[in-house]
Amino acid sequence: MSDSPDKLEHDVEATRGRLDRTLSDLQDRLKGPGIPRSLTDLRRSGEAASETVERFVTDVRVNPIPALLIAAGFGLLVYEAFRTAVERRRLAAAPSGATAATLDRHLPENHPDRMYERLDDALEESFPGSDPVSVRITK
Repeated sequence: MSDSPDKLEHDVEATRGRLDRTLSDLQDRLKGPGIPRSLTDLRRSGEAASETVERFVTDVRVNPIPALLIAAGFGLLVYEAFRTAVERRRLAAAPSGATAATLDRHLPENHPDRMYERLDDALEESFPGSDPVSVRITK
């Protein structure tokens, strides 16, 4: 070993000091106001949560339309997430040849290099040269 025992001992002490500071920081964070310190604090926080739920239910009974709109929006969000997940699984499970055959981007006429040519053809078809006004895009 090339390290001297004194240097190793110094490294161990420095590591212990860093570990002590880290543990102290974690303890300070756990002493925050949102974390119950005893069973009575836990019971009090449970009572506060119960009161909040009761107030929420009362508000929904008084004015149910916003709650219904929020629930509908959340339902649509969940539906879209599931639909997207199913579509991803379907595409992942499909053989690569079948996926390539079903997507238009793999067709030779849809290659990005031919985009300008196809746009020119579409404009010529929409606005033929025999019309009084003719449009031609040049590169």
